[in-house]
Amino acid sequence: MKKLIELLKESELKQIFREEIIKELFDTKEKITWRDGGASDFTATFTGPNNQKYAIDITSLEWLVLPDSATITAGKLLPDASKEMWEDGQGYHVEFGDVKKGKGITGLGGADSAKIFGIVINAIIDKMKREKAELVFFSAKEASRKNLYKKMAPLIASKMGMKQVNNGTYYFLYKE
Repeated sequence: MKKLIELLKESELKQIFREEIIKELFDTKEKITWRDGGASDFTATFTGPNNQKYAIDITSLEWLVLPDSATITAGKLLPDASKEMWEDGQGYHVEFGDVKKGKGITGLGGADSAKIFGIVINAIIDKMKREKAELVFFSAKEASRKNLYKKMAPLIASKMGMKQVNNGTYYFLYKE
């Protein structure tokens, strides 16, 4: 019984720790200057607390050639009005990454990863609100990002006044 109580306490502590990290994400903001992008509609760069340079790209769905699997998933998960927007190329695709290393997980964030991710999340939320976005799409390839995005997508959607659906790889935020 004592072991069970210890395990429960450990589990509760892990949950509290996860919740604190998530709160920290939304508390981390930095002034971001957006500019019209070349290959994307909007681009912003910033230097993280680890002195690495990061880029956030937001591209209209209209200009993207998306994988068939994303379109199939959108067709299965999105409500009709949002599905129609998707099919018409209305909405935005969001990506971010290290300017030098690319969009995959680089491991360079280190102890500052949560702060960097928080800066990105807040910048995207602010920009998408200003653009009055009604459909936002992003994806994850790596298992650790999939797990993070699955937890974060509902929180981001809530902050944007949106709903969200996902299949663990593709994430859709939409207005009802």
